[in-house]
Amino acid sequence: MTKYMHISIDKERASLETQVHLNRSDLPFSEEVKKIELEIEQDSKNVDLWMKKGIALSKQMLFREAIEAYSIGLTFNPFHALLYRHRGHRLISIRRFHEAALDLELSSRLDPTNWDTWYHLGLAYYLLEDFARAEKAYKRCLEITNSDELMVAIVDWYWMTLMHLGKKEEADKLLELVSENTDPGENLSYKRRVLMYKGIIQPEELIEYEGAEFPELELATQGYGLANYYLLLGEKEKAKELFERILKYSSFWSSFGYIASVVALEKANKGK
Repeated sequence: MTKYMHISIDKERASLETQVHLNRSDLPFSEEVKKIELEIEQDSKNVDLWMKKGIALSKQMLFREAIEAYSIGLTFNPFHALLYRHRGHRLISIRRFHEAALDLELSSRLDPTNWDTWYHLGLAYYLLEDFARAEKAYKRCLEITNSDELMVAIVDWYWMTLMHLGKKEEADKLLELVSENTDPGENLSYKRRVLMYKGIIQPEELIEYEGAEFPELELATQGYGLANYYLLLGEKEKAKELFERILKYSSFWSSFGYIASVVALEKANKGK
């Protein structure tokens, strides 16, 4: 028996820099986060406070810190469905899609009635280009959709998923769930994308958003919908140009449209 330590390790191995990411933002925590931290000092095992902290950190786009807050909460209650749902969402934000899918799958088993869980699970699989599993998640999400505002969002992503699977007939039927009279609430951008798929709005109209509160967010959201539409039509160069335009502006780098554009452009640049 050797008297020194032994581990199984290959001669060729990764460097620390590629595996350990200790970077942290120097952005000061908001007053909201600081207030919650004071509450946690008085009740550190309160799972809801850790979730509350994660949500507040996410408003600052401090997603790594938010993930840590959700993880700490899970040490006190590892069967808390909403913590997995929120952590899964933020793992998507930092592009750890497989881990996001894992959290959201677990959340969907702990609480199969949560709309957001199924919606984000579908997105995780969509971004992994596992469209078959995305379809299953979106189908379940649609089954529990109970408002027009949510309907326009799920129809949009579900339609794109079905189209990537070559299920055009099913995709077209899905569009019947949204009309010009549908009240989208805060999801007007998704409604406009759906109306474009239906031929009611012309493609070039989709990226006309004068007066928008967050123009770069509109570009990412509307732009991705349009670029993906071009891609489905086989107009690859037009799609690539729009993906590149979206990625020139990174203020909303965690938006679904921005992240999906990153994925799509990487694939386009590989010549797939």
